[in-house]
Amino acid sequence: MLLALPFGCGDVEAAPLFDDRLFVAFPEGEMDPTPTIRPADIDANRLLMLEDGHCLKDHALAACNRPELRAEATMLGTSLHTMVQMVDNGLGVTMLPEMAIDAGILDHTQVTARPLDAENASRHIALVWRKASPRERDFRLLAQVLADSA
Repeated sequence: MLLALPFGCGDVEAAPLFDDRLFVAFPEGEMDPTPTIRPADIDANRLLMLEDGHCLKDHALAACNRPELRAEATMLGTSLHTMVQMVDNGLGVTMLPEMAIDAGILDHTQVTARPLDAENASRHIALVWRKASPRERDFRLLAQVLADSA
């Protein structure tokens, strides 16, 4: 299975594949037209996050290193698509992984996204399988193919 690390998943094997940068998504024209967004530029009162239990929420908050965001963020979304629609309707700003942006999640919206300018502004994507799997060799080969194509 593909997972964004760090994520508590027990005693498993993991093969790193690539880093997935975090972006700040906002309604067009709402933020300064800078090439990146610093965590200090994010208005905690406008921040929309996924509900508790989503690893992206934890990764994004850790990257920002602003503890008050956890308490002040409006946590309403159940999916990335929901979050994008909320931003597109002017309800706030959110954070998205680069892989979602590359997959076209912002297509046909008035949402702009800029990379988050922070020390840990990415998550590590890995292929994960249970230890002692008889298919370990297959998983390692698959991981190599995926990493090479990333």
